[in-house]
Amino acid sequence: MPRRFGVHEQPNSWRAVPRWSESTAVQLCVSHARERLGDRAELRMHDAEKPLDFIDDASFDGVVCALLLHHIADRLRLLGELRRVLRPCGWLLVSTTHPTADWRKFDGSYYADDWVDLPLAGGPLAIHYQRMPLETFLNELLAAGFMLERLIEPRPTPDLRELDETAYNKLHQAPCFLAVRLLRP
Repeated sequence: MPRRFGVHEQPNSWRAVPRWSESTAVQLCVSHARERLGDRAELRMHDAEKPLDFIDDASFDGVVCALLLHHIADRLRLLGELRRVLRPCGWLLVSTTHPTADWRKFDGSYYADDWVDLPLAGGPLAIHYQRMPLETFLNELLAAGFMLERLIEPRPTPDLRELDETAYNKLHQAPCFLAVRLLRP
């Protein structure tokens, strides 16, 4: 049976959380995942800035790194760990905010690689992350020893138009997310 590993957004990427602790948010996400998955998966909370020393070398067929990489300060270390736990010919799927979405949101230079805070829905919450151009994003993945298999700029589906035409039109004009599939040689 194939073994897969998921790495998701870390709690310290959330800022200004009144009455809502970072650990509470993460525990709630893990609780929902446990309800959905039952005993079909082992779930573990771990700081992605630290080594994955509880995972053996070459023990996974695939890793999903969803909307996490831009929150990590030492991305090359994490990518090295993900490469280490993947079997040869294993795959890594990484999603992130599209660099042009960040550029449009924060203005300035497309090539900026600064840390920013993105407010959520006008409320007190914000997501803290590092924006970067596509060149930086891809070169870090390649420098970690991965081979690019595919790059995807997801487009909105027609179903979204029925639910929220404004969101559909916005996402149809400018990309918001980016996903890449990489292989471990």
